[in-house]
Amino acid sequence: MFKLKEKLLVLVFCLFASLSMAQNNRASVGFQGTDTAGPKTLIVIAHPDPNSFNQAIKTHLVAALNEQNHWVKVRDLYALEFNPVLSFDELKRYDSQEGEVPIDVKAEQDEILWADHLIFIYPTWWWSMPAVMKGYFDRVFVPGFAFEAVDQGIKGLLEGKRAWIIQTTGSDQDYIEENGLDKMVKTPMEIGLFNFCGIEVVDHQLLAGVPFITEQERIKLLENLKEKVHKNPTDSN
Repeated sequence: MFKLKEKLLVLVFCLFASLSMAQNNRASVGFQGTDTAGPKTLIVIAHPDPNSFNQAIKTHLVAALNEQNHWVKVRDLYALEFNPVLSFDELKRYDSQEGEVPIDVKAEQDEILWADHLIFIYPTWWWSMPAVMKGYFDRVFVPGFAFEAVDQGIKGLLEGKRAWIIQTTGSDQDYIEENGLDKMVKTPMEIGLFNFCGIEVVDHQLLAGVPFITEQERIKLLENLKEKVHKNPTDSN
């Protein structure tokens, strides 16, 4: 018979955390901090086109965060050529937690530990994220770093950090709502991943119809994202 901890690790990818469901309609991101040195924000982006709207979002957010005295770092997974494939050796370490962490994974884990706030930007492909982003989570958010199994259940190890998710899609809002696709993509990320690891999701935006909107509409979207940074209330922590 498996021990409790072994059972919990086997079930980790299909369990939802018992934390409260994150709200979908959030008035603000809540990324301001009280640290006089300035809060630290890490942006992780996954889009292969340097001229994409996703990259424009990143550029605008970096500027807005700098204006708010954030320390900002960017991890562009395509530019880094991050390897998304979880190897057999890494999978074995997933259970045993023995052996050295791969250098590329350790580098990403160090960046996450550095940050107070995390922003993830990516397009929606087949109603999921790009493979490089999925592989990033598979390889980086592992036991011993992001969570651990204790006698009482799963304990998130990244408590105190906040995440803002921004994903774009070509589908229109009516299609998304009629088919329940917003909840389908948000729940696994907000509850199954981030809350599971102790991270509070302060906002998760699904920007609809991006390839088909006008240039003026894109500019408005970018300005709205900047305003979310500028008009946030003081960090409640």
